[in-house]
Amino acid sequence: MSNRILVVGLGRFGTALALGLAERGSEVLAVDRLMGPVEAVKDAVTHAVELDSTDPVALNSVEAGRCRVAVVAIGEAFEMAVLSVAALKEIGVPRILARARNPVQARILRAVGADETIEVETEIGRRIAESLTSG
Repeated sequence: MSNRILVVGLGRFGTALALGLAERGSEVLAVDRLMGPVEAVKDAVTHAVELDSTDPVALNSVEAGRCRVAVVAIGEAFEMAVLSVAALKEIGVPRILARARNPVQARILRAVGADETIEVETEIGRRIAESLTSG
């Protein structure tokens, strides 16, 4: 399978992730339901598309199922994140990571099909603590 990675949701986290992946040579498919964020990354990633990530038909139209991993980076609209994970699972994306704001959201996202969850603020806090205390 290719190094194609889908990033769903182009807020601060999703945009930083998509751009970082592209800088490291990954084929990045970046999607958001709003055109503004799509326009902001379109020249830096392989493909940037405005679409409804909760719709399996829309996801299939951009061949999202060919991605080796999808990251649902939606932070504010939890219902959209849950429905996006379910749609990605339905179309057969082999690995799905999803952003959670707290442990309850993480549990729900795993229950609907996320293979892994990311609590961004918690992870960054731990990494900063580690860097401040490691010589």
